[in-house]
Amino acid sequence: MKMSKMEKRFVNTRWHAQKNVKHIERLFSKLDLASIKRVLEIGCGAGILAAHLSVSATHEMIVVGTDVDPEQIEIARTYHQENENLKFIEADATQLPFLDNEFDMVLSFQILHHIGKWDRALGEINRVLKPQGYFILSDFAYSRLTTKLLTRIVKTYGIYTIDDVTQFLTSRNFDIVHNERTLRGCNEKL
Repeated sequence: MKMSKMEKRFVNTRWHAQKNVKHIERLFSKLDLASIKRVLEIGCGAGILAAHLSVSATHEMIVVGTDVDPEQIEIARTYHQENENLKFIEADATQLPFLDNEFDMVLSFQILHHIGKWDRALGEINRVLKPQGYFILSDFAYSRLTTKLLTRIVKTYGIYTIDDVTQFLTSRNFDIVHNERTLRGCNEKL
């Protein structure tokens, strides 16, 4: 689902992007990144995180940023020069245009709640992620009661609990190596 103009203004701010860069660097400190070469960012927006990873001297990653919104992809391409280490592609997370096992890591920051068929998006992420690859997810989750109420009336947003996402991932042989729950309702999984 595409974001509203107000949401785009917020997610395209330098402040928001720098927050995500700091966030990923903190999470990366918990991982062995030696084998991580190809990275997919779902919902890249203005492309700041993808660009950061593609030029970082410490990471040496080839990064593909995707977004369902062609306007966001155009913004990313305007801000960042595409090259052999950085590409931006318009793509729906529920139908990714990539081969099976193509990426060493997939990133999803505050995107899953925008996808009504969130389980289909996670299935696609599972498909394109190499065995032993990392999936880093940071997003909102709802209580069981809220999920029961909203699922019946809201079809365009992802409505799920932390347990729903965890169960989906573990049923597809993901190992949860790090899990944070914060008061603001975000959940991070590695």
